[in-house]
Amino acid sequence: MYVKKIPEDDTTYSLLADKLRSKGVNVTTGAETPPADVDAVVTYIDKWMWDITMYMLELTVFIREPKTDFPLAVGNSLHTSLTRLSPKEMVDEVIDNIYKEGK
Repeated sequence: MYVKKIPEDDTTYSLLADKLRSKGVNVTTGAETPPADVDAVVTYIDKWMWDITMYMLELTVFIREPKTDFPLAVGNSLHTSLTRLSPKEMVDEVIDNIYKEGK
């Protein structure tokens, strides 16, 4: 898989890549066009909020077919300030749910 980095992002893309690697997936990352030989492209939208500190409010992850950009799987995590999770915990929740749904 290829995790496509959002230009403004410093951490979410690497957390996604690490989580997928923990599932046994060969992963590369970058902000440019994915290589032609990947089986899937991972894109994401991370929304951040301020409440005393910055926290990730919502994370949506798409696993897409590289040639058509068709979404093969989608996962989402939404936590307000009272139930906030770390970015790593949000990534874990989304990827674990995508893998659970695929079984």
